[in-house]
Amino acid sequence: MGRYAIVCGGTGGHLSPGIAIAEELMMRNEKCLLLISDKAIDNIMLKKYGQFEYSILPAKPFAKSAGKIFETIKSQFISFCKCIKLIKSREIDCIVGMGGFTNLSAVMAAFLMRKKIILHESNRVIGKSIKLLAFLADVIFLPPDVNFKNQFLNKKVAHVSIPLRHEIQKIDKYEARAHLGLDPQASVITVLGGSQGANALNEWAMQNFQRLNRENLTICCVRGIRSDIQEKIIGTSSNGSPIMNVFLPFCNDMSSLLSATDLLICRAGAGTIAEAIFFELPMILVPYPNAAENHQEANAMCVANGGRAIIVRQNDIGLLTNVVIECFEKNLKNFQPNQLLDCKHSAVEVIVNYAQKIIGNE
Repeated sequence: MGRYAIVCGGTGGHLSPGIAIAEELMMRNEKCLLLISDKAIDNIMLKKYGQFEYSILPAKPFAKSAGKIFETIKSQFISFCKCIKLIKSREIDCIVGMGGFTNLSAVMAAFLMRKKIILHESNRVIGKSIKLLAFLADVIFLPPDVNFKNQFLNKKVAHVSIPLRHEIQKIDKYEARAHLGLDPQASVITVLGGSQGANALNEWAMQNFQRLNRENLTICCVRGIRSDIQEKIIGTSSNGSPIMNVFLPFCNDMSSLLSATDLLICRAGAGTIAEAIFFELPMILVPYPNAAENHQEANAMCVANGGRAIIVRQNDIGLLTNVVIECFEKNLKNFQPNQLLDCKHSAVEVIVNYAQKIIGNE
């Protein structure tokens, strides 16, 4: 039996694939510990996964200002010491780092303790922590066609899509709509700003749902964990009948949400995109303009070039309503997906197979 620690805290985009790997490891009777951050999103998402052991790392994100550099270094050092103790006490064989600021201290501790190290990057732009830690890793899983500039590092690279949680399964559209309180007959536009939410998308949904209702389109907007307001707002359809719009602070049932959806409007986080591709959803992507190293722009361009999405820049969000209506007028024929973008549950098996192999526990 192998013992693994999966470092996956900070955002839903890091935590979701980490949970997917943990699920597969546990199904194979392997020991697994999740290492997460102290951010609220980690605690909220893990509430439905009571089967997992987890430990909170005090590491803080990389400082963007000189005044916070000491705080970052201190938190990472404390996290490093905690990881050393955990690796010893839990007899961890392998660390799996899913990217983000929690990875630095954990992977450094694993390297010092001579443990196996696996890294995974979800985005089309390789993040800072993966770049910093790549030389220490035994293998680095990157998205298809993404590579390092350094050819030595590319010898460690294996290409795989994003691991999907077991719960990500298609269900009946009308059952999903009933579960969410949505009109079963209206076309559903889901607005999703990611685990943290997106003020620009939330404001657009609130300001434009009435116009969309008149086109027989209903809104389901997930505002993000920074909002605690849940509302059901009745609008009026083209024939004067009532139509329900739902505004949620958070949704921990992505299968129902995406199964109910006809068109998804969202940021361009890799995890959200992967789940939308699995559900074969057309997307309008509004990349977050301040994302680290502009990785959301790269994610969005890949999906748009693959025929699955239209990109609307945040500066052009005033055009979004017209773009949505035009999409439905054309019966969503704007979207002609090719077969190059594929997200399946098999990505989990690829990573876990390697994790077992690398510690000699096939």
